[in-house]
Amino acid sequence: MDLAQQLRFVKLPDGRRIAYRELGCQRQNADKTLLVLHGLMSSRRVAMPGASEDLLEKYGLRMIAIDRPGYGQSDPHCAQTFKSTSQDIEYMMDELDLGEKIWLLGFSMGGAYCWGAARHIPDRLAGIAMASPAGNFWWKSIPLEDQRAIVESYPLSDRIISSFNKTAPFPMIRMYTQFLSDVLLNPSTDTSSGLCPPDRECLTRPGVASFFFRDRQESLKKNKGFGIAKDYELLNRGWDFDLKDVKREFKGKKIHIWHGDVDTVVPYRLQQCVHRAIPEVVDFHSLHNHGHFSWFCFDPTAPFEILATLFGEQEHHQDDEPSTDPKVIMV
Repeated sequence: MDLAQQLRFVKLPDGRRIAYRELGCQRQNADKTLLVLHGLMSSRRVAMPGASEDLLEKYGLRMIAIDRPGYGQSDPHCAQTFKSTSQDIEYMMDELDLGEKIWLLGFSMGGAYCWGAARHIPDRLAGIAMASPAGNFWWKSIPLEDQRAIVESYPLSDRIISSFNKTAPFPMIRMYTQFLSDVLLNPSTDTSSGLCPPDRECLTRPGVASFFFRDRQESLKKNKGFGIAKDYELLNRGWDFDLKDVKREFKGKKIHIWHGDVDTVVPYRLQQCVHRAIPEVVDFHSLHNHGHFSWFCFDPTAPFEILATLFGEQEHHQDDEPSTDPKVIMV
């Protein structure tokens, strides 16, 4: 089915619309739901790379991939917070009849909003999976020496941008992300700078660069980077909770984190600190010689591992085994 035909909307009480695409089982046949939150500069297009309709149906799974506010076809939310985004998710659950509880999957910056949901709507969640998730370097539960080491692991240019986003008025951040959007919407822009070798190798595969460019176009063209601006603002100064709050609210349930040990986008050390702070809640799955994109977006075993971890192993036939052909991974 064409992506334009898959585009659907939920209208929120304040009049905003959230765009989404639906995959896997139909509502009447599904016994569980996974809602997917995309990363920075991305959209609902990515969903869960490599997860075929057949695989989702074998799990009885209905998958909803949304455009987060200000991205893709979803309307911006000028007063967006982690709590408001969690409330948007809860409203969507009821409008789409997703059930009393759902599972969340967040990639990269989408993981930050999974943390927010774990704090603000824990009773509506059965569990969470995150791949290379963004988080708060300044959580009080993370020791000061680790906070400093995490920040210092970034290049100076990234630290300057982070400092700007931490202190600048939102209209200034918005001006910057409008400029950034224009740069990123140029197909000749090199987005591989600073990535680790496994990520750079994946981006050179046939068809990958064009896929990511189309995703950026869908992500940025309508709202001109508004979603990025809110991500930058909230990531750097919008956290209204600590890991100990997640530990208290999410007691008895699990958050699974997969993270590559050579990731240069989100520090591997951050996830180690998170796991040490709340091991009762977080299960940490370390990925050897993987970067930010190389496992979640390109490893054919990733969707099998995530779904098996969340829902248990399913009986597979030979045709269900992960393919080694990279062309089937990016969908």
